[in-house]
Amino acid sequence: MKKQFLLALFFTTLFINAQSQAEVIYSTPLKGLELEMGNLLQWETSFEEETDLFIVEKSTDGISFKNIGTVEATGNSNDENAYRFMDTGLGVAKSYYRLKVVDTDGTSSYSQVATINKVKLNQFAVVAYSSILADKTFDISIDALIEGQLEYELVSYQGELVYSEFQYLYPGLNELKVNLEDATEGIYKVKLRLDEEEELLVIQKAGDELAKKINMASTKKIGKH
Repeated sequence: MKKQFLLALFFTTLFINAQSQAEVIYSTPLKGLELEMGNLLQWETSFEEETDLFIVEKSTDGISFKNIGTVEATGNSNDENAYRFMDTGLGVAKSYYRLKVVDTDGTSSYSQVATINKVKLNQFAVVAYSSILADKTFDISIDALIEGQLEYELVSYQGELVYSEFQYLYPGLNELKVNLEDATEGIYKVKLRLDEEEELLVIQKAGDELAKKINMASTKKIGKH
């Protein structure tokens, strides 16, 4: 009797586990590409059933993973769907990534693990900035891994240098204000350079009234489309 009970429990457990896997088929498995501003993760699916979202998990030892972001899934599809996620984390020589795909009923499954060996470690990263449509100043939050002199330039979209400045960075969070008061309305590039590492942001100098309208609109919640 005890043996029959254990067998029944075993097959019940197998059935539950079989039913608790999220339904997704990867046509292109998770892979990573090292870029100047971080690690770009890419994957493609050829089939999804009731998928809700992809949770991107990262590890530095290949054992302990943590959630670093989410990507909304397609839901139901027999077509090819391509996904991307950018990880701008700093200072890790080797990173392990995996996907946890979650269905609408809460069940989940994991992808295989992708590994990226960074050739050059990020020394700084832009972690936040004000609206790219600005009037007087463009505010940037920079997370620095090292201490050093940051050079930043305001360049017209045609490539003409408007001005160049320096700001000393300390390890941790740093705030930078790019002055736009003397710039005419138009599109500009903000170049940030620390040693040999460089990042580029594209912004637009707008009139005061238009910038205020955009900033007010950006504070509203935006739902799914």
